[in-house]
Amino acid sequence: MEQAVVEAVRNGDLAAVRRHLNALPVEAQWQDEGRAVAGEMVRWGGPGLTQLLYADGEAVPSGPWGDVDPVVWAAEHGASGLLKNLLSRHPVPEATLRGALDAARAWLDVDPEAELRRRSGAGDDDVTVARDHLAADEYSPRALRIRLTAADGGRAEVLAAHRAVVTTLEQWLDLPVSRDELLARALWSADRESYDWWTSRHAVMTWFPAEETFRWAAGRLADPEVLVRGFAVELLHFSTLDGAAFDAPYAADALVVLRDRMAAETDTETLCDVLGAYAGFSETGAILHEFLPFVLDHRPQVRSRAAEGLLNGIGGPADDPPRHVLEALLSLARDPDPTVRAVATAQFMYRVIDVPALREVLVALMGGDDREVRVYAASGLALRGDAHALAELRRMSEEDGHDSLAWCQLDSVERMLAPSART
Repeated sequence: MEQAVVEAVRNGDLAAVRRHLNALPVEAQWQDEGRAVAGEMVRWGGPGLTQLLYADGEAVPSGPWGDVDPVVWAAEHGASGLLKNLLSRHPVPEATLRGALDAARAWLDVDPEAELRRRSGAGDDDVTVARDHLAADEYSPRALRIRLTAADGGRAEVLAAHRAVVTTLEQWLDLPVSRDELLARALWSADRESYDWWTSRHAVMTWFPAEETFRWAAGRLADPEVLVRGFAVELLHFSTLDGAAFDAPYAADALVVLRDRMAAETDTETLCDVLGAYAGFSETGAILHEFLPFVLDHRPQVRSRAAEGLLNGIGGPADDPPRHVLEALLSLARDPDPTVRAVATAQFMYRVIDVPALREVLVALMGGDDREVRVYAASGLALRGDAHALAELRRMSEEDGHDSLAWCQLDSVERMLAPSART
């Protein structure tokens, strides 16, 4: 292996390592050359950089990596994302899976920093402790990294996601676990963006019957601990994202408990999920009059959610809302918060609503300073036959370039305006 690659690994230059791997023949990435790079990552990069290098979808070679089995190593070091990538790519013997499970479970009843000190032999003197969060991108869960650095430069680190590792391995081994245990694992880090939380949520949603999970979650919506309420309502919200929840036999019951929670919830993030779940269990094209009080909420996150769900999709009553409902949505399009404005303006993209008051608002927004809002406003006007808005959308698309928001919106608008799309 080239010395430059070794140096890139030791310097944490993942971009250079990726360039080297991508330049290799495909077979080499998965075989000896790829394993050699992986071995250097284990030796010098630690679990944090190794997990970032082999993010979901990246080519990750099977073991051994040097003198370690990558599945057991990932489990022992809390590298949940790396472990999932390995398991999805390569067959793993049951004995190895069970060994990895034992390695991860050994971390569950200890303080991870204290255990890392014990395993590395680091004393209390002359050791610097650093903690940070690592995520592959803004859409991925994150892992808490704990790193010890000794005075001589020696390092030891661990990712505190062993509960997620245990849950993943239990799934692969088809071992039983209760919803309450999965909830406890999610709550351990008190971080809704953590691997522990995301993995537990996915496990509850996929391992248990949907109606039983609804009843279990509904019973926790009024829990005094906000994170318990948050986990429960996330289960309900995420269960609606396939768009078919309003047909569930328990949808009416869900709307009752969510409406009650809507009036009582004080935590902003949890309330937003309550509103999202309520919209998901409601009929497509319904007008969610229950959202009107939140149009004036002092929190922009809540106003954004109200803007997104007030007209719940297209068709039916949502295509011809009463004047006071339309005025509420137009007020959100003029909101002082840019995110609220963008969410509200985007709601007019594909609707058949076309009245002078709407066009006036969209014209004003298209002439404003907020680029995202301008794109959505121009798109909405172009779909309503405004040639000037279509030209403006084309101009922004050319300025912002391929795959920009303006480019994607222009592509969508032109497809919808094509004669074949109207027949």
